Amino acid sequence: MPLTKEQKQNILKDLVDKFKRAKAAVFVDFNKLPVSKTMELRRNLKAADAEYKVAKKTLIDRALKSEHFENVDLDSFKNQVGVVFSYADPVPAASSVWKFSKANDALKILGGFLGINWQGKEKIIALAKLPSREILLGQFVRTVASPLSGLANVLQGNMRDLVGVLNNLKGKRS
Repeated sequence: MPLTKEQKQNILKDLVDKFKRAKAAVFVDFNKLPVSKTMELRRNLKAADAEYKVAKKTLIDRALKSEHFENVDLDSFKNQVGVVFSYADPVPAASSVWKFSKANDALKILGGFLGINWQGKEKIIALAKLPSREILLGQFVRTVASPLSGLANVLQGNMRDLVGVLNNLKGKRS
């Protein structure tokens, strides 16, 4: 049953809102993906503060143009297109989609937006392979703290040596 004009307007309004709020949007080809797997994908994405939306390519295209996103030719994608919207850190959402696509051949990453800039499939997959924000922050803190802890160890070694020398001198005087 075809959509009414009012239904299309509501979908378009919803898509525009999602593109405005999203920090990243990953486009996927979901041709022949079973409903049960689609539900599994939605659950995985919910944990990553992301959501999966399917709409007609013409409506997605209109939403993109209304928000001044770089032009992407959705017609170049052969099959239906789904969009994963990430509202927080884009890495967990991209990672979730990538891992899911590796386990399910019916889902393929096509590319996506970071901010308003189009990124190809390879860049989205590279983003998906990054560690989470928390892990990156932990690595950064360890990198910054490493020289300081080394300095503290060196200074403690000098203090221990000084105390040892002073104890030896005290022992010789007694």
